[in-house]
Amino acid sequence: MATPANLTYTQIEERVMNNLRIPVSNAAERVKVQAVINEVYRDICAKQDWWWLKKEVIINTTPKIETGTVSLTQNSTSVTFTDIPVFQNPDGTTGAQVDITNWMLSIPGAASDPLALYRLNNYTLGSVTATLEGAYTGVTDTAAGYRLYQDAYSLPVDCGKILSFQRFGEVLPAQRVGIEQMLQVKQYDRREGRPEMYSVYDFFGTGDPMTRRQLQIHPFPDKMYRMQLWYKQSLNTELANQVQPFIPDDYRQVLVYGSLSRCYAIFLNDLDRSSYFLNMFNDVMALMSAQQKEYADDKSQITPDMTMYRRRSRRPRTAYTLGSWFDTIPSYPP
Repeated sequence: MATPANLTYTQIEERVMNNLRIPVSNAAERVKVQAVINEVYRDICAKQDWWWLKKEVIINTTPKIETGTVSLTQNSTSVTFTDIPVFQNPDGTTGAQVDITNWMLSIPGAASDPLALYRLNNYTLGSVTATLEGAYTGVTDTAAGYRLYQDAYSLPVDCGKILSFQRFGEVLPAQRVGIEQMLQVKQYDRREGRPEMYSVYDFFGTGDPMTRRQLQIHPFPDKMYRMQLWYKQSLNTELANQVQPFIPDDYRQVLVYGSLSRCYAIFLNDLDRSSYFLNMFNDVMALMSAQQKEYADDKSQITPDMTMYRRRSRRPRTAYTLGSWFDTIPSYPP
């Protein structure tokens, strides 16, 4: 069985420099060529949701926590639980301690502002105290019943875009919604259950793009549910040395052609050769796009059963109505 050539970045860089007739020993020019190759690489990856950038991750929801009570003071951000917050296992046993940072706190029986939600932004694992992101608006209560939900889950560090969200036990897929709709629903809807809608916004450290992006779900999960996600991974490193690009080996020459089309115009002001390699670059990009459509795009594989029509000796004399037309379609098994 033949082994792919697995063209490395160094080999790509040397091919570009040889075409430009720049000695590979010229360190200063090599840095410039490296910058161009990486720019082409980033541009290619941004053009489509390429099949070679798709990646899977499994995220399980965490059960709600509602054991014991909590002490809260109006206009204060400090809360104190009677017990260390832990969730209950399905068999009734006590689960493991969890970090409830970024969890939502709900006080269902609050005398005032009962639908308010409070996010915890400071908690030490194993502690009974926590800090809210904003002051508590209900009346002071030293033994309030509460519910803790984890409705935001950190995505992988290389997650650039969610392509598919799957949860189980439902016929219809979960609905992807925007920030405004998700926040609007959470204003009044306190339903619990498996995820029905999802959105991606904010980071684990609010406003800090260096931390992980957050997958927001609704309703609030009351138990453990499995979520299977496919996402487009971001480029996690600049190409250098023996690093291999994510692009399949069959198409890695596209980096050579794309880089030469830019380098000839920028470094040597040779627009003819730049145009020549641009055409080669576009040809390979077209081949990649064709394979993307062939294997990655959804195509219906369901063929209707036409036997019921074959049994008919002639066309019906009366025109179909919408109701009679639907009556000819086989029912989908439950």
